[in-house]
Amino acid sequence: MLPAIGYSLREENRPWVDEAAWDGVEIDFQRANNPLRLTPYLEGSPFRYVSLHTLDLSVASPEPPARSYLDALLTVARENDAVAITDHLGFTHGKPGGVSIGHVTAPPYTSAALDAVCRNIDHIQRHFGDVAFYLENLAHFFVWRGERSEADFFGQVLERTGCGLLLDVTNAYANDLNFGHDARAFLDSVIPRAGRMQMHLAGGFTDARTGRYVDSHSQPIPEAVWELYRHALTLGRGKVDAVFIERDWNAPDEDGWRHEVRQARRIALEVEVQ
Repeated sequence: MLPAIGYSLREENRPWVDEAAWDGVEIDFQRANNPLRLTPYLEGSPFRYVSLHTLDLSVASPEPPARSYLDALLTVARENDAVAITDHLGFTHGKPGGVSIGHVTAPPYTSAALDAVCRNIDHIQRHFGDVAFYLENLAHFFVWRGERSEADFFGQVLERTGCGLLLDVTNAYANDLNFGHDARAFLDSVIPRAGRMQMHLAGGFTDARTGRYVDSHSQPIPEAVWELYRHALTLGRGKVDAVFIERDWNAPDEDGWRHEVRQARRIALEVEVQ
């Protein structure tokens, strides 16, 4: 069966939810949790698959997230009929309620960090019950010294906890360009160790001053990312639940919105019939 395919919902793409190629949606917790909202965030929009994305579970912190935060995530998920909740393999604070570092950052890939991440994910999944949890790979600003590769660390987390993989294809591409971490090798290592998957696709730009590729969600998806996406679909055939395109800045026109979701679906169809 084809994965659900669509966008991370933004006000800029709401007018095009009638697009036939768009049948899955990712909603952002910060947007959907507005206390002044009187109706569910999706407002009855007809999607066959809904996922809730958040940024502050901080699974790589020493302590698990606060119960109140987990409850809030579940409330928003259920009122919007979301079947999954997702966050990153990283940390934003040292302890619940502590000072935020301002951006989700990957941990050092050590045994101690691995134990903490798995312990926290087990806690999260027990709380979420039948709402599935998926863990996303990050695009790095820097990389800590560690005891193992990111791919091996991530794979061990997937195997030990049974959580899903949210493979951000563009993040893997960015780490390849910026740090020489082979994106295709990362996919080859991690995807077989996942029981179920979602994917993120996006486009960024190369910063003229630093020469770094920035995952800005502001540009069309580059061809190299489409190629990696095709490879990921092939490796993950039968276990990819959903694919979401992220676009937060420099919104395209109607043709632009419709074009990328159609291309994502076309490639998925081609892989399906291979």
